[in-house]
Amino acid sequence: MSGTSTTRTEWSRWAGVALTALLAVLAFTVQWGVVTAKLDHVEKRLDELIVEARALRTEYQAIERRVSFLEGRQNGRTPP
Repeated sequence: MSGTSTTRTEWSRWAGVALTALLAVLAFTVQWGVVTAKLDHVEKRLDELIVEARALRTEYQAIERRVSFLEGRQNGRTPP
């Protein structure tokens, strides 16, 4: 009878190790999915910010041109 008990105990230990490993892999997979989804969101937001920054830079350059034109008029220079 002690041989059967030892076999069950060993099987139990291995089953526990296998279950723990399976749960760890499952948790890692779920966490990886969450992190990947969040990184995708961050990437999209950064792309939006880059587009906005380019638009602002273009607008800023247009304002600089207008100010330069007005400064030229104020100093008595006529634009070409």
